[in-house]
Amino acid sequence: MNFPPENFDKLREFLVLLRHREIDLDIGKKSLNALIKMVNDPDMVAMDNIVTLASRTNVSPASLTRLARLLGFSGFNQFQQIFKQRTKVPSDYYSQKAIELSDDKRLSAKNVMKRQLVSTVKNMQYCIDNISDEDISTAVQLLAKSSRVFVFGHKQSSAMANVLRYGLCLIRYDVQSLGQYEHGLVIALGQLKKNDLVVIFSSSPYSNLTIDIATMTKNLSCQVLAITDSVLSPLNDSSTVSINVPTESQYYTNSLGANFVFVESLLSLTAIELGGNAIEKLKDHESLMSNINSNS
Repeated sequence: MNFPPENFDKLREFLVLLRHREIDLDIGKKSLNALIKMVNDPDMVAMDNIVTLASRTNVSPASLTRLARLLGFSGFNQFQQIFKQRTKVPSDYYSQKAIELSDDKRLSAKNVMKRQLVSTVKNMQYCIDNISDEDISTAVQLLAKSSRVFVFGHKQSSAMANVLRYGLCLIRYDVQSLGQYEHGLVIALGQLKKNDLVVIFSSSPYSNLTIDIATMTKNLSCQVLAITDSVLSPLNDSSTVSINVPTESQYYTNSLGANFVFVESLLSLTAIELGGNAIEKLKDHESLMSNINSNS
């Protein structure tokens, strides 16, 4: 880990490693709690001056300066700058992956497809090897038993959200998307009730919108099922249960092949859990489809 962290995402990754005790740093409990608060509310850090921020994080201004220097920054101002730059999306994330891909241009079409298949299998195998029986059981119970389920995925992740929503609608009631646009999201978030289940998809580079939604839904006392790509994902801290499905591949953006396999498996497990209720819901769907076809 390089010091100081070069951007907000690296700082967040540093904090995860620190909390997992994979980094040895002489940081006091109050300073660590202050850092957690700041990473969980980056807009607060970006907007407040050092005195106000110190008061809101229950430490002194001098402690914030010492914390910044402990992390390798020259002082608080440089530390604050990475919070101000947080909204900047990496400008070359996709093009760099495409450059790496172009190095393989001499491969045959079938070899490209074979390599993609191998990547998908590896990603799914990692998920299977690292997911606990308790986590998968909790995820299935939440999908089957929650009174209402909302599903959210931003940009590319919206594809996975649609697959889960469609499959879940076939076997149970009260499933809907959490809107895609900001005004729709505000309305949707206002409709959430305690213990509603919100399923959130995201992988690196994590959108700030998705992270904010995960934090807000947790603060609303909703259950959060995060399907993300890494133990370092910022969604992990906001989730009731988090399942990691890597997205590594030869593709020029995140590969969702393993995600599709996982979601289909999760839906099958949920159908098994629902038993006769799932079968009756599917029969109702088939009946509606037959009526529509007969009238067309």
